[in-house]
Amino acid sequence: MRRVAPLIIAVLLVVTAYTGYWYHQREAELGATMNGLLEVSDMAIFCLEDSDSLGILLKSNVSDDVLRERLSRYTYCSLMLRKASLSIYLANNEERYRNLSLAAADLEVYFHATMNSRNPRKLLSENMETIDEISKELGAILQGGGTKNLSDERVGRLFNLTENLSG
Repeated sequence: MRRVAPLIIAVLLVVTAYTGYWYHQREAELGATMNGLLEVSDMAIFCLEDSDSLGILLKSNVSDDVLRERLSRYTYCSLMLRKASLSIYLANNEERYRNLSLAAADLEVYFHATMNSRNPRKLLSENMETIDEISKELGAILQGGGTKNLSDERVGRLFNLTENLSG
């Protein structure tokens, strides 16, 4: 019995050490993954912040093909923002990232529908004021430190703006 007790203690120590090491490895991997998702979100927001340029393209009377190409770009950026922010939400359950994902989904649907419409100019013209406001809100998110420092108020304003898009 005296020989078994130290053996059991030694085995428990080894198991505890391994479990602790494994936990810290997973924690480090999760941190790296979260940082990557935050960077992807910031890059997508940086892309979408430029969406107010659609007004300049309309005023310059560019071809529908040029408008559709730009709308395709914003559709893709919206998709990336939606997926990255949803992944962040699933990892940390912070409601602000769920709302950011919903706002990005609204943008994705709008840009995709406008890109595929028969008259993208009309849809853009009707929504240009809202798109300008969305662009400003996205710029404010970046100036505030990006998605890592995203506030509930800021994402709430963005979500409300995206809900106003009609198409």
